Amino acid sequence: MEFILVFVLCPIIVLVASIIGYLVVKKWFILPLLTFIVFTILTFTVFNESFFFWVVFYTILSLIISFIMKAITK
Repeated sequence: MEFILVFVLCPIIVLVASIIGYLVVKKWFILPLLTFIVFTILTFTVFNESFFFWVVFYTILSLIISFIMKAITK
């Protein structure tokens, strides 16, 4: 079950949240920062320290999506 969560569900959530968040806030750095904070909290409360690799990955994914949305909306 964790495999599906890490490889399918979390990237989809990050993708959708980054798109909607950028459209609402219009700032490229808010959602990557929020993604990093939320997933870091989840690392130490729900998962273990090895999940921190995925925290960095999801933050970079959110950053890329935010820059793409910034380029599209200009």
